[in-house]
Amino acid sequence: MEKKNNLHDNFSKRRNDLFMKASKLCTLNGAELALLVFSPGKKAYAFGHSSFESVIDKFLGNKPSPSIHGGTDHHVVANHHGDNISELNKFIDLEKQLKANKKREEVLVQMIQEGQRKNWWQAPIEEMNLEQLLKLEKALKGLKKKIQDELKRQI
Repeated sequence: MEKKNNLHDNFSKRRNDLFMKASKLCTLNGAELALLVFSPGKKAYAFGHSSFESVIDKFLGNKPSPSIHGGTDHHVVANHHGDNISELNKFIDLEKQLKANKKREEVLVQMIQEGQRKNWWQAPIEEMNLEQLLKLEKALKGLKKKIQDELKRQI
């Protein structure tokens, strides 16, 4: 039973990915597309742009039949589950936002890391490694010498 559930879950995820890719193809390239997929449970899922029926009719050379879905430009017929292109477009938008946020995160992490490397001396002493502590000691000794030299010069 568990294997069937895993198979169904995997199919659902892949079906959504496939429909999103099909939607992208239509949106970005103005393609007309009809996609029919059967689940492991033998249920039919269809995607069509501008509609599944109109693309099939065009392919078969038939006169376009009026859409049973009210003539909408985009729709998905998915075994009466109500999946539609606007839901897929929301997923695509969310995917784009997620990718953009991940890129921002990468940039911010890189900036933080570069800042830590450039300003390592501002880190709490407890968080410094041996190399950083030795550099700090050397820098402080150099600073102490400069201060002593400046004091001598002014006196």
